[in-house]
Amino acid sequence: MTKKFWIGLIIIFIIALIGVSYQKFLKNPHCAYDGSPITPIYEVDIVLKEKSTKKFCSIYCATQWFKNNVTLIDHVIVTDEIRGNKIDSYMAYFVESELITNETNDNRIHVFQQRQDALTHAEKFHGTMTDDPFSLDE
Repeated sequence: MTKKFWIGLIIIFIIALIGVSYQKFLKNPHCAYDGSPITPIYEVDIVLKEKSTKKFCSIYCATQWFKNNVTLIDHVIVTDEIRGNKIDSYMAYFVESELITNETNDNRIHVFQQRQDALTHAEKFHGTMTDDPFSLDE
């Protein structure tokens, strides 16, 4: 086999490796709790007092991290599942239902910007309205 063949093969291998790395590690953010890829419609951002942000793949992961780090947190931003709008958690409506958003952690809590959307989801998927899991009572 010629030298050009081996150089070409190495170049192809390097390009493939860069492509896979980009897709797996750089393109989509990963959950700060369990490392899962984050689906934008279920994203939760926890803004810390020192102004950095932790990103999570679901309400479940965010609440697990929240419980152990509550003193570091400034506020929590959740994503409305209908419109994709990011809103502060204290303005959102939460529903716990039978619909699972993340098979890995069995997350069943859903976020809505409008009360009517939350009530519709609760009726459709046998759910109940629930309190903000990120309330910072000081």
